Amino acid sequence: MKKITITNAYTWYNKGDAGILLGIVETLKKIYNNDVEFTILSFTPDEDRKRYCEDSSIKNVYSNILNPHPYKHTKTGKIIAIFKLFFKMLKLQFLMKFNFKKTIKNDEILNALNKSDIIIVCGGGFLGGKKFDSLQHLYQIYINTKFNKPVYLMGTSIEPIKNKIIKYFTEKILKKLDYIFARETITEKYLSEFMPKDKYTLIPDMAFMLENAKIEFPFVEELRNNSNVLIGITMRNWNFPNVQDKTRAKENYINQMKDFMEHYIETKDAIFIFIPQVIVSYASDTDIAVEIKNKMQAKYKNNFIIRNDDWSPLEIKALIGNLDFFVGTRMHSNIFATSMYVPTLAIAYEKKTNGIMETVRQEEYIEEIDNINSESMKKKFNKLIENKDKVHEELIKERKRITEEIMTKTKIIFK
Repeated sequence: MKKITITNAYTWYNKGDAGILLGIVETLKKIYNNDVEFTILSFTPDEDRKRYCEDSSIKNVYSNILNPHPYKHTKTGKIIAIFKLFFKMLKLQFLMKFNFKKTIKNDEILNALNKSDIIIVCGGGFLGGKKFDSLQHLYQIYINTKFNKPVYLMGTSIEPIKNKIIKYFTEKILKKLDYIFARETITEKYLSEFMPKDKYTLIPDMAFMLENAKIEFPFVEELRNNSNVLIGITMRNWNFPNVQDKTRAKENYINQMKDFMEHYIETKDAIFIFIPQVIVSYASDTDIAVEIKNKMQAKYKNNFIIRNDDWSPLEIKALIGNLDFFVGTRMHSNIFATSMYVPTLAIAYEKKTNGIMETVRQEEYIEEIDNINSESMKKKFNKLIENKDKVHEELIKERKRITEEIMTKTKIIFK
């Protein structure tokens, strides 16, 4: 039996990241004919253990080595968290240098890594850019390489790096890995600048490998009695890093989303269903959804349903599959929607969203968040309505191609 530890997992409360993790698990089960057991390292291990360990192949969930959670999401709280992480890193470096075997034996996280046959870094968008918090992820990756086990990074996006310190450590540590699976062309191009050609490849996001399930939702059936057009929607409390006037940009996003929804409620009697994708208290998507609903005219509000359920990624996919169309700001919600063959309009807050829509050959249905405009959205969405059956068939074909590509490329490396 293969023992595999998956590190750098984020949290169950972010359904996109949970989808990546579960997609990796499903893929490796197929490769090893279910003769495999997993250990997960995440940022919310106590909560994640309750959910992930329902799968008998997942034996336990521990913390990532550098874990700031929980901490107060204030400027002071973040500074304190950084100092705590820094001193923990120094202590661990000292112990591993002077008594490596004893340190591993006495630490359940290091012991799990040491007993693994393979170590996998769970993909996502946590590397690159100017994010200093990427350094805590890089340290976990660095520790992974200390056990003489194959270490693979699966399904990563690396934002263009704008800081020399981050660039130095990113490239230095990634060079130590055995293989990297990039999930879009921007990352693939960046890796080509410093990695040997036989150490990386391009594959679609691992969340595409999450299985499709048919689940009935009674509340959806009730809504069907009131409308022939059910539209799923996700939103994000985005900080608009590339816009000078961030407050105005956020207000524009709220207003344009409101105008877009009101138009289709008025003209199509559509019902919009907000699907929570990130539900942590300090960054809940529900907050921005409520803000948008509060701005809507009273006569339209009943056609905007806000759900706060703690659904699994599998349940979210199944729910979307019961709907007619989808409008997604959250990137992985668009993956869930297109995987269920639901015609989708994507709102791109980072280039990874563009990459995902290009992967499924749906790049004409993208709206850039920095310049979001309800009239532009309506034109694209009207086209989506006109081409609904064609898009549905295209997505069936593309999902099949994507899953076959992922299986083919991962089998080559893992076998």
